[in-house]
Amino acid sequence: MKTPLGLINLLHQGPKTLVSIGGVAFALLLVFMQLGFMGAVSHTATNVLKSLEFDILLRGHAYLHLYEPGNIERKWLRMAESVPGVTSAQPFWVTIQNWRKLPTQLDAQDESFESQYLPIAVMAFDPRQKIFDLPQIQAQSTCLFADNAILLDDSTQSTYGAWNAQKFTQQDIDREVEVGSRNFIIEGLFKLGTGLAANGALITSEAGFARITPWDVQSQTSLGLVQVADRSPEAIDQIVEALRKKTAITSPSPSTTASPPPSLLRAIQSQLSSVDPQSPLTAIDIMTREDALQRENYRWLWQTPIGLIFQLGVLLSLLVGGAIVYMILSTDVANRLPEYATLLAMGYSRKYLSSIVMTQAIVLCSLGFLAAWGTAELLYWITTWFSGIPMLMTPMRITLVSILGLAMCCTSGLLALRKLWRAEPASLF
Repeated sequence: MKTPLGLINLLHQGPKTLVSIGGVAFALLLVFMQLGFMGAVSHTATNVLKSLEFDILLRGHAYLHLYEPGNIERKWLRMAESVPGVTSAQPFWVTIQNWRKLPTQLDAQDESFESQYLPIAVMAFDPRQKIFDLPQIQAQSTCLFADNAILLDDSTQSTYGAWNAQKFTQQDIDREVEVGSRNFIIEGLFKLGTGLAANGALITSEAGFARITPWDVQSQTSLGLVQVADRSPEAIDQIVEALRKKTAITSPSPSTTASPPPSLLRAIQSQLSSVDPQSPLTAIDIMTREDALQRENYRWLWQTPIGLIFQLGVLLSLLVGGAIVYMILSTDVANRLPEYATLLAMGYSRKYLSSIVMTQAIVLCSLGFLAAWGTAELLYWITTWFSGIPMLMTPMRITLVSILGLAMCCTSGLLALRKLWRAEPASLF
């Protein structure tokens, strides 16, 4: 059995090895954090849509993202309900409004307190309908029958005026707040999570939404949430056969999923366009739940500066990490060239010497990865606690960083081996 020179070299210079492991860990920690921020962008982009009850989404072509959705006519929802296989088509309103900061317990004793306005996400629905798949909201939906009632997301940042100046709690219930220059009462709390468009969120009723927007909520809505009756294969086949006679029109972006069936989408599109094909109001997107989630995710990751910044951050982190590992291994190879030359003179192959360097690279990667993983878990928790934006460590992310780290270290090791491959024993003595 050959002596594990790679491990012995690392153990021989303990302090230097620890510094090297720290360098690799720092690089991989950067990757963990950048991927965590990207994951947070993806999560916050879709967490509201994921919590809504719908199989098919109706939205206008002016839709930019969830909090700038534009609007569509509610008559398209009524037309969608007339399609066989559709059980309901419910309106859902969402926008960004101004929230007037509340005084905290300490501010209440300060006569010089000056309030300010902060953006907050406002969502609204008919409280008689089950729109959110969240027990907290369903249990409190009856509180929203009054047009001045709201439910507040307890993930809303404390800077919005939490009474204890730390987090919105039961102490904040029944407090009067100003939203969009109208007064409301906090009737309850729920937990959904804030997004990148605003650091706070609230829910109100259709009547409450009408008080703070210029829209005619009786005829317009932000989104249409369509649900189908039976999604079993047999029932879907029957729906497909029943809808084949309907005129199909091309969707702006064909569905990539078979549930609900594309023919049902075409039937809804046909039904809506048959009212007035020349009307600009027929310019609506109709898509499955999966399509809607994918588009929202794509929008925030690829079409906004913040998503592109985090993706660039991952690339730069890998380059920085690769440079760190390369400098570590290159310096080690340069310092040990006489030793490697001796081994070459003794008959050891360059392949064996290369395995020594690659072993060192893999060991540094493994130990650095474990250190980075543990530190990232702590930083994820701290970031989630202070920002309210969830950063979750997923098995896929752990696997991805380990693969990226191994590729980074092995690539750096191969680059560092160039000095060894070019070494001639006679010229080194």
